[in-house]
Amino acid sequence: MPVWLFLMVLGLAALVAGGWVALDIRGAAAAMVASQQRGHDLRAAATGDFSPPVRWVTAFGFRAFGAAIGLAGLVLFLGGVLELLTNG
Repeated sequence: MPVWLFLMVLGLAALVAGGWVALDIRGAAAAMVASQQRGHDLRAAATGDFSPPVRWVTAFGFRAFGAAIGLAGLVLFLGGVLELLTNG
């Protein structure tokens, strides 16, 4: 498998996934926050500790992280294109 193809496929996957969360398409960031809350509720029920949840990441944090992943995917994708065009 050529390196440029690997970079393009991996970069495109990261670009789409990161962009999906960063742009909050179909409430992706809100769904991650809901999943975080659901996990806290399940842990609280299992341990019997019903203290308020500690929110490590908010919806804005998930969107910022998604933007960083999308940007890294764009760099990988463009690196693969550059590798393909320069026959390097």
